[in-house]
Amino acid sequence: MVNSSAVLRGYTPVALFGAAVLLTATACSSSGGGSTASASSTPAATSSGPTGSGTSTSMASECGSIGTPTVTGTGPADPTAAGKQIATTFQEFFDPTTPTDTRIGLLQNGALFAPVLKGFAGNPLAAKATATVTGVAFTGATSANVTFNLCQSGKPALPNAAGKAVLSGVTWKVADNTLCSLVKLGNGGAAVPGCS
Repeated sequence: MVNSSAVLRGYTPVALFGAAVLLTATACSSSGGGSTASASSTPAATSSGPTGSGTSTSMASECGSIGTPTVTGTGPADPTAAGKQIATTFQEFFDPTTPTDTRIGLLQNGALFAPVLKGFAGNPLAAKATATVTGVAFTGATSANVTFNLCQSGKPALPNAAGKAVLSGVTWKVADNTLCSLVKLGNGGAAVPGCS
């Protein structure tokens, strides 16, 4: 369970999100292609992309429009519609114009991460960050592996990042371990308070 007071212990919300967004700047300026391996090697982001049998639809663009991601796997009654919902959720969650209260609602256990999410609003790097989902691989009726491009100023900074989505009620949300993985990656691999 995430402890919101632990999220704050020793870290400011801006520093935590700044670390997550700084990983995009680091990915752009250091080795380019090496960033994908780093994102994939974190424990909470281990998906190598969509696999399995399912419907394949047109790919989303690298950065920008939601498009329709490649959808594979089985679980939801309508995988294509659920895949589009997940793509919309990820794009809205990372959109710098999305209000904090909305972001909280788009993240699994979002209320527990409110201090970190509030830090998004004041970070100048976060103002240039976006995400575009390119693939959704359902692992069941309520979970999916998600491949997305984390973008900085409209260009992929962390392409083919691996994340997860979970169904909560009738809403697909960004799994909290996806945020934890990004913050941990941006924090040089150090443990992140509030993330297990």
